[in-house]
Amino acid sequence: MGALLRWDWTAAVTESDAFHRYVVDLQGRELIVVGKPGVWSWDAVNPGTAALLEIPRFEPRQRILDLGCGTGVIGAAAAALVPSAQVTMVDSNVVAVSCARRTLQANQIENAEVRLSDGAEGLDHASFDLVLSHLPRGREVQHQLIRSAARVLRPKGRFIFVASTRVGVKGCVAYARELFGRCGVVRRKKAYHVAMTLRPEGMEPPPARDLYQRRPIVLDGADVTLISKPGVFAWDRLDGGTERLVAAMEIGVQERVLDLGCGTGLAGLAAARRAQRGEVVLLDSDLRAVRSARRTLEANGVAHGEVILSDGVSEVLGGAPFDVVITNPPFHQGREVDYEVAWSFIRGAHQVLRPGGRIFLVANRFIGYDDLMGETFGDTGVAYADSSYHVLTATT
Repeated sequence: MGALLRWDWTAAVTESDAFHRYVVDLQGRELIVVGKPGVWSWDAVNPGTAALLEIPRFEPRQRILDLGCGTGVIGAAAAALVPSAQVTMVDSNVVAVSCARRTLQANQIENAEVRLSDGAEGLDHASFDLVLSHLPRGREVQHQLIRSAARVLRPKGRFIFVASTRVGVKGCVAYARELFGRCGVVRRKKAYHVAMTLRPEGMEPPPARDLYQRRPIVLDGADVTLISKPGVFAWDRLDGGTERLVAAMEIGVQERVLDLGCGTGLAGLAAARRAQRGEVVLLDSDLRAVRSARRTLEANGVAHGEVILSDGVSEVLGGAPFDVVITNPPFHQGREVDYEVAWSFIRGAHQVLRPGGRIFLVANRFIGYDDLMGETFGDTGVAYADSSYHVLTATT
């Protein structure tokens, strides 16, 4: 198809709640993309994504799946180019789903839908003609998405994916070749390889796997059970930041505690074991993390904890205030450092704490959240510090 897209960055237009717009040139028409911090490639289109979209031959009335849609740029482009196609876009992150829906609305695209989903769960087998995906980091997550594509593709349906050499695209191609029988690279652009395969006639799709694993962990001096899966931060261990946070946080037995960005739920579990006559709420924007945290709390007999899928503090705003907020905020988007989510966590914590409430935030020592904590809360103290981490604390 030649050069399908000419990507043209324009000045970002700020929407409410930190959503941003940028515009790309899609075969002579403008495509508006809506992003938000916390969603990969939220403020510019990745060159690998651009390369991927130059490959497919979009055909009328195709059923197309954008697997791991992020901001929705791939699915929206496909739907805009072929109005008779039916496009489904899925992502496990509720913020990504919100961005993708806003992207469709901004472009008045009606032949596409967005679903919250871990991979292609809930989608019918052998129901799509074309599956497109920009594969993320993590071998097990990559393999899950490739298996998902194999299950939902019709015979002779095509799977086109892109990944960076930095995240193991050669391994992705080899795994796809193992499942489909063949897979080849059709485009190279900078560090990105675009690969394509077809589902052969008679191929038995791989069975779905339950990737959640149970493992013993020592947490806060006690033996506990962690249940999680690949794709969740520190899914198989107690990471160093959470360990320091748990050691430094001060929680009373009757206090109401919020674990903001809970991940696997270990910090929230430690809080629940201290606030035995209180209440603990755990929030995360990723469906896999929420499921992990719920399973972890249940496995450890916690009945006074609730895990909620939420974009930041959005699901608890206007509710009962908290005595304590604990957080180990993310600061990476892909390989890049991005502090925007952590900044929103700090501001959100201030919104939901009662007067006199406390925040405990852990971060790597090189991350200077002190100024923003000070701007938001006033005086900021250090509850713990070593050569690798510090735990900052402040009071409303």
